[in-house]
Amino acid sequence: MRRLIFSLLTLVIALSVQAFDPKDLIGGLINKATSSTKFTVDDLKGTWLYDSPAVSFESDNVLKNIGGAGAAAAVETKLAPYYQKLGFTKTTLTVSEDHSFSLKLGLLILKGTVEKDESGEGLVFSFNAIGNKTLGKVKANASKSADTLNLTFDATRLIQVLTTISSKLNIKSLNTLSTLLNSYEGIYIGFKMKSK
Repeated sequence: MRRLIFSLLTLVIALSVQAFDPKDLIGGLINKATSSTKFTVDDLKGTWLYDSPAVSFESDNVLKNIGGAGAAAAVETKLAPYYQKLGFTKTTLTVSEDHSFSLKLGLLILKGTVEKDESGEGLVFSFNAIGNKTLGKVKANASKSADTLNLTFDATRLIQVLTTISSKLNIKSLNTLSTLLNSYEGIYIGFKMKSK
């Protein structure tokens, strides 16, 4: 029975992966096993530096999550050139004691506040424009280990925020990224970050 389950899991992973480095899948599974969603916003205080793209999918189904690890690695590989082009590889997140944040995405700096969602496992980022004008709230999945933070945002809401920004700044790469992300349902995208 165990052999059958293992074979099925292996098949699901293999079918959900197109072209990616197997180390990404192994690293993702290890990180998933050692990280936790049980932390407070206070645990995020400080500065976090970009490490690589991160992807997660909205699903409570364990089998889908295991297969999703392979799919996530494939999408992360597709995102990497866009992140490079947009300057997202220099992303930093700074969270202050009062739960305000500054998210630097290349030349773009987004500010606002962050709080835990109702479940206590996710985060909600409230993005502000110049002054205190709200751009919107975006739900984020987050898991944290000692010095690593996986932070992925609801792509649907993130696309809305990015579309607003790209229309004002005329950044065509953001439009291309939005088109790519619209082809995935229930996807969360973001960053694997390391503590500074």
